[in-house]
Amino acid sequence: MSQPSHTLSPGQERLIIAVDRVIYHLARHWVWLLNGIAALFVVPPLVAPLLAATGHTVAASWIYRFFSLTCHQKPEHSFFIAGHQVAFCQRDTAIYGGLLLFGLLYAVFRHRVRPASLWIGALLAAPMAVDGLTQLVGLRESTPTLRVLTGGLFALGVAWIVFPRLNEGFAEIEAVLRARFDRLAREGRARPLAAPARKDHLG
Repeated sequence: MSQPSHTLSPGQERLIIAVDRVIYHLARHWVWLLNGIAALFVVPPLVAPLLAATGHTVAASWIYRFFSLTCHQKPEHSFFIAGHQVAFCQRDTAIYGGLLLFGLLYAVFRHRVRPASLWIGALLAAPMAVDGLTQLVGLRESTPTLRVLTGGLFALGVAWIVFPRLNEGFAEIEAVLRARFDRLAREGRARPLAAPARKDHLG
């Protein structure tokens, strides 16, 4: 983190302190920010068919167009709501929905969760790789159940590997900034941080 020096003007020091305060709150609440981003990839694709069914075709078309950037949107590989196609395929729906579900669970139980090894992540991702590749080369045709199951396992692997490691990194950032603000508060140069230190970091 940038440290104010005696060569900084009062305005520059206030700016650095304000930026560090924002970084502190992002580090403290990163999991909810990430869940909010995941929700943006889950809710609109489910809302699109409802918009189309109720005559809001322009809004629906914008959603379909945006999510076509990350998904093939094949009708035969997609769910339908109210007679209209979801904006994600079945596997992508399971992946993003799984990431949101596991993210919400992690936000509640993260003090009990240790990061999975890369080997465990690879094992959880392998079924999706096999299912997708064998379908791609024409050896077989997958099913909605397999697409959802393998997509969900992949999401679990990603969440289990990434979320605890992110938590460790952000906990370190939070601790450094808390120590800095404690020192600045004692020197009368900044307001103390109101929130207590988190106790969910496993170390």
